[in-house]
Formats: sequence, C-alpha cells, structure tokens
Amino acid sequence: MKIEKLALQNLYILTELFEYDDVEKMISKYTRAIQNGKLDIFVLYDNELLIGELHVMYECADENYAVRGRRAYLSDFRVREGYQNKGRGTYLLKSVLTMTKAKGYYEFTVGVEDDNERAKHIYLQMGFDELLLRKQEDTFEYNLYLKR
Repeated sequence: MKIEKLALQNLYILTELFEYDDVEKMISKYTRAIQNGKLDIFVLYDNELLIGELHVMYECADENYAVRGRRAYLSDFRVREGYQNKGRGTYLLKSVLTMTKAKGYYEFTVGVEDDNERAKHIYLQMGFDELLLRKQEDTFEYNLYLKR
C-alpha cells in the first residue's frame, strides 16, 4: 500500500470512489483549492488500485473547521468496498495526520453524519472526542468533532 498527495492531473480518479453529479465542476473546484494552498487530497493505493481518499482543508471562513497553520479539517474520507474493516482507513487517517502534523498543524476537525457508525468509531478511536458544534446542510445533519 502507498499513500500520496493527489496531483491535479489525476483528480478524475476520485470518481472511482464517489459518484459526482458534475465531474467537471468537482475538478474545477478542487483544482482552484489545491492551487491556492487551501486543500490537499491524499489517496491510498493497493498496487495500482485506488482504495481510499482523505481531503485536508487548511483554511476556511469558519474557524471552527480550519485555521491556517493550526487547525485542519479532514473530509471526504472514503475507502473502497471490499477494503473496509481491514485497517486500511485507519492506516490512511493515521498517515495523513502524521503528514499534516509535520506541516505544523496540531488541531484537527471532522464532520460526521449521525448514521455513519463506522466513521464515528474510527474518529473516536483516533481521539476526535470534543464536540464543537452541530451543523445542518441541505438534507443532512452532522457533528463537528475536534482532536487536539
């Protein structure tokens, strides 16, 4: 298994793990954020097969989520079916936390939907145990958790 930061020209590969309504819009949005230094996307491969992704946002208008140089927001944490419940997600999360800490970040936030028991379990196990806020967006609600 190997983890790498996703290059701009490879953004299309994210469609392997998630069905986007508008792929071109997703690519444009992520390209701008990566070029502006606001986002990195880390991907996990098993040989040449993409099996996981985790996005790290370094800057946000709402400082509950991210503050450059201090707090990073982790999102879009996905592991391919068939590779779940085998430690791959935990490996990806731990590795990305280590890489982000090396950049000087020491606080991390995640948003977890109420019905995502697997994510809640992994994040709690990794120390995301401080509830910052409850958020509602469109048709779903989630809790924002902090790890210091």
